[in-house]
Amino acid sequence: MGLLDPINSLGEIAVDILVCGPTASRHCPPGTVLRTAGRPPFTVVLDREDDVRFTRTPLAAHDVMAGRVVVHPTVAGSGRLLWHDVLDAVTDLRAPARATRGTAQEQEHAVRAALKAAAVRQLTVLRAHRIGWGWWAELINLHRTTQTDVVMVHHAALSPDLTHLLRHCDHRVITTHAGLLALHPPAGAAPGD
Repeated sequence: MGLLDPINSLGEIAVDILVCGPTASRHCPPGTVLRTAGRPPFTVVLDREDDVRFTRTPLAAHDVMAGRVVVHPTVAGSGRLLWHDVLDAVTDLRAPARATRGTAQEQEHAVRAALKAAAVRQLTVLRAHRIGWGWWAELINLHRTTQTDVVMVHHAALSPDLTHLLRHCDHRVITTHAGLLALHPPAGAAPGD
């Protein structure tokens, strides 16, 4: 690996390890480095009070045919099932056994194929405060490298690690229910109705 080769899905380079981290964040590259040109930025809906409306509103907007998919992830300790949950939400069926039992890379490939085949324009992940920052990085990468806009609904204050991670990407933070509702019209309604 050369000194300036990317070392992870966010495109960070080997040099970043030496100068970038929560304790040295003033040295990090700006979020504009990972801009999603011509599309909405990676979106974080911040629900510090864990208001039930911030869960019910996106769930009511789940509409695969309209290109809006909402995932309420299974939390299974260290053995995350997030790609499996996304496949289930996109296909509305049990995901093919090979995709759900394969390696994480095979599962991610299956998710990307399913999102493209179903023309999913928006993927919303609920309970994002229960997902490790490594999964956040994977979802930021999914947002950047597909035509699917990712929305994370985080039901707590952001941790220093997540705040730092978000500094590396083009993102927006929504803190109001009205803002959430604008992103998630009820199923069967067009955005903006």
